[in-house]
Amino acid sequence: MKQEIKDEAIEQLEKDILFGFENEDDLLDSICAMFYDESDFDEKWLKQEIDIRLKKHQAESQQWEKPTDFDRLVKSFDELNKNKIVSLHRAGYTKSDGEEDCYEIITDLKEIGISVKGYCYYHTQDLERAIGEEKMLFIGFDSYNHDDELAKEVAEKIVSVLTDNGFKTNWNGSVDSRIEILNIDWKKTVDNIDYNYGRVFEIIKKYHKPETENTEEKRKNSFWKIW
Repeated sequence: MKQEIKDEAIEQLEKDILFGFENEDDLLDSICAMFYDESDFDEKWLKQEIDIRLKKHQAESQQWEKPTDFDRLVKSFDELNKNKIVSLHRAGYTKSDGEEDCYEIITDLKEIGISVKGYCYYHTQDLERAIGEEKMLFIGFDSYNHDDELAKEVAEKIVSVLTDNGFKTNWNGSVDSRIEILNIDWKKTVDNIDYNYGRVFEIIKKYHKPETENTEEKRKNSFWKIW
């Protein structure tokens, strides 16, 4: 296996470990997938590197001051979900991925009779900036129906919740500009918790009953009225 391939694999591995979302198996699968066309890619070597570097990162995490910025971000997003703003961690790799993931949840919630105000998210490219020299995390947002006034209301709520949880933010008030979390100290290690679809769906469903009867209930009620 060429040294340049090893270097590229290690570069990606180091980023993924700092992101803190993927366990050992996930890391192996995702990085091997990057080099699927390399016939001599050394999977055994990669397993060893993952094991060494993941254990080192987990050991370092024992010294982190708690709560970390990620802990506070989870608390912020959980609160936003309670306020009917679908809030996703590491939603895909790009803006379109993030929006698609948010709308999947919005659609599924609507099917059980729960409507939301809007959504927010950050994606993998945003995380690359957060662990880099900029130490800034972009938060994308919008209303569920792309209404500008409602989108502003959603953004203001996001900024308020983030500020209340100790983050310094920057937003120019435009729906065309994302919210920035400044000077974020990204510290996360893998914990095998689903911070996306499952967590968001359950939080919103727990705190908000369907606004209308679902189709099946209406059908049953109509049936009994006949008799």
